[in-house]
Amino acid sequence: MATSSAKLFFNKRKEPRHPYPGLITFIYKKQLYPGKIKNYSLSGLFIEADILFAKGEKITVTLPDAIYKNHERNGRIVWKNDEGCGVQLYS
Repeated sequence: MATSSAKLFFNKRKEPRHPYPGLITFIYKKQLYPGKIKNYSLSGLFIEADILFAKGEKITVTLPDAIYKNHERNGRIVWKNDEGCGVQLYS
């Protein structure tokens, strides 16, 4: 049953996710942290990092130029797990 729910969640995405094993920096709760992008789309990304994220918190991410033209993006954490968090980027 959990598999069906997971499939429904991923089908709601507007843009496809692309893998990207790149390093990034981000500002979370007014502190600078290193992280790693696991995957990305035009509207979001997954960050792997060794900190405890809180759902709904704001985050500023500095992304590689290869992914986005505007490499400093603001967003919010929409979900989290033991590996990191899913970030919805603002337009």
